[in-house]
Amino acid sequence: MSSTVPGPLRFGLLGAARIGPDALLTPAKSHSEVVVDAVACRDPARGIKYARTHGIRRHYTGPGCYQQLLDDSEIDVVYVALPNALHFEWTMRALEAGKHVLVEKPIADAAHEARQIFALAEKKGLVVLEAIHFTQYTASARFHPATQRVKAIIDSGELGNVKSIVAEFAVPSILSSLFFLKDDIRFRYDLGGGCTMDMGVYPLAAIRYLTGSESTAPKVRTATALGQPATTRIDRGMHAAFEFPSSVTGETYADFAMPGWGPFGLIPRMPKLSVKVALEGGDIEYYNYPLAGSYHWIKVKPRKGRARTEKAYKHPDGTGDASWTTYRYQLEAFVDKVRGRTPQYWTDPQTTVLQMECVEGMYAAAGMPPRIRSTYTTPVI
Repeated sequence: MSSTVPGPLRFGLLGAARIGPDALLTPAKSHSEVVVDAVACRDPARGIKYARTHGIRRHYTGPGCYQQLLDDSEIDVVYVALPNALHFEWTMRALEAGKHVLVEKPIADAAHEARQIFALAEKKGLVVLEAIHFTQYTASARFHPATQRVKAIIDSGELGNVKSIVAEFAVPSILSSLFFLKDDIRFRYDLGGGCTMDMGVYPLAAIRYLTGSESTAPKVRTATALGQPATTRIDRGMHAAFEFPSSVTGETYADFAMPGWGPFGLIPRMPKLSVKVALEGGDIEYYNYPLAGSYHWIKVKPRKGRARTEKAYKHPDGTGDASWTTYRYQLEAFVDKVRGRTPQYWTDPQTTVLQMECVEGMYAAAGMPPRIRSTYTTPVI
C-alpha cells in the first residue's frame, strides 16, 4: 500500500467543513510531505470563500464538484468531511478513483458498509483511515502519546489486571449552544446524526483501546438514549454499559448538551472529559483525553505506595512535538502508512468494523432505529 508519488502528497477536501482547519489544514502546515491542494463544496460562494480563507490553491463547486475533485489526477489523498450519511458513498467513490482516504468518523453508518470500504481498499492497494483520534473536539487520542502512556501503564502490570473502565465525553448545554446550530447535521436523522455517531465514538474507542479489546466487540448490556429519541430518532446523549470477554465491565457516557442543575437547571455543569480505570492494585484517571494535545494529566493511584501525576506530549523515542495535536499525530501516522513506513500507531480494519458493530448495538439496546443506510450501489468486489 505504499505510495510512489514523488514530492508531497496532495490532499483534496470533500466538503468545506468546520472541522477541516483543526483536523487537516493546520496539521498539514507542519508536515513537509503534505499539501492541501483542493476543496470541493456544492455551495459556490462558500467553497470559494473557504479556499481563499485557508490558502487552498484550487476549488470545485456546484452539483458535480465532489466527483470533479476525485477525477483530478493531481490529487493523491481525499479527506472526506461530509455529513455521516455520505461517508460510505464518497469513500467508496474515492477508492474507485484510486485515491487514499482519510474519512471523518464514523467511517460509515453501518458495520457492513465499513467492511465493503476496507474490502475495496485492499483490492485497490490503498490506505483508508477513520479519523477517530480523540482530539480537539473530535476524534482518536489513540494517536497521542498521553493515551499510549496510559495504555503502557495498564499493560505493564504495575497495578494488576483491569476490573472496570468508565469514559465520558459530555459538554453542558450552554457550551454546546455556542457550537451547534439548531439545524446542525448532528441533529438530522437523514444525514446520519446522533450523539453516539459523533461524540459517543470517543469514549467507546477509549474503553476498547485501553482494555486491549479492539479485536473483539464488547457485549452491550444496557443503553439509554437521552433527549427526545422517540420523536426525533436522534439521541442528544447516550449512557451505555458493556461487558468484555475478559469479564471487565465498561461504561460510556456522551452528551451534546448536559442539562444544568440547581433551580430550574440554570447552573451549568462542568464538561466531563475523563477516563477512569479501576485495577486490582489501584486506579488511573486520565483527564482531558479528547483534548490531550492542549492539556491533560494522568493520575496513577496505587493501593500501596505513593500516587503520582504524569503527562506525555511526545513519544518515548522523541517522535512528535509538544505543540502537536492529536490531529497532527494522526496525520503523521496516515502519511507514514501511505508512504510504506511503520506508523507509531495504527488502527486495523477489524477494529474499525467492530467499532461500528458496537455503535449499532448501542442503538438497538436503547430501542432506537439504526442510522440511515446509504443507497449507493457499490461495485462487485
